[in-house]
Amino acid sequence: MDELAELSAWCACVGIPMLSVYEKTGILKAYLPNTHRTVTSKLHAYFGRKIPSLQIRAPHIPSLSTGGSSEELDQLASPSGHLSVLLLSAEDGRSTLVDLTKTLTEMSQRKKLSPNDVSLDLVDAEITESVVYEPGLLVLFGPNVELHGYPPWQIRLTEIFHVQDNTGVGYQVFLRALHSFAKAQMRFGR
Repeated sequence: MDELAELSAWCACVGIPMLSVYEKTGILKAYLPNTHRTVTSKLHAYFGRKIPSLQIRAPHIPSLSTGGSSEELDQLASPSGHLSVLLLSAEDGRSTLVDLTKTLTEMSQRKKLSPNDVSLDLVDAEITESVVYEPGLLVLFGPNVELHGYPPWQIRLTEIFHVQDNTGVGYQVFLRALHSFAKAQMRFGR
């Protein structure tokens, strides 16, 4: 939780409005109120009394917010004024794709959806709505490149940053990842 809180504060400081954190076991999701308190406390340490609004959420679990209603948080103009933290685990990965496939198949069999209507855009929209948007940057804080069941659909166009001699969450790796991402060229198949 401390590493998540520190990472959240770094993101808020540089104006990153959305942070998704993948922890394979889902332990952070199991203690959402404690996680919210820990992140809020760290934001107070960084920002004093004027902390950014904060929303911590996880798929299929009610979110926790400070600083306004969900609708107000979604419409804030200043990205540095709001931080949304999404907690993901292995259960949010491949099983989500399997469940979506089953649902689309059943809808097609019941004639509620034509097989011709199933497209990449539909799958992308459904996955994004149920789990997570597609992040631009994935920072691996560990010594090996291992995704451990990270939702595969969401990282198909993601820039992945990894440092071989890294052993944990650290500001230097975070900063190097941002510098590397700033230089990345997104070609999208071109």
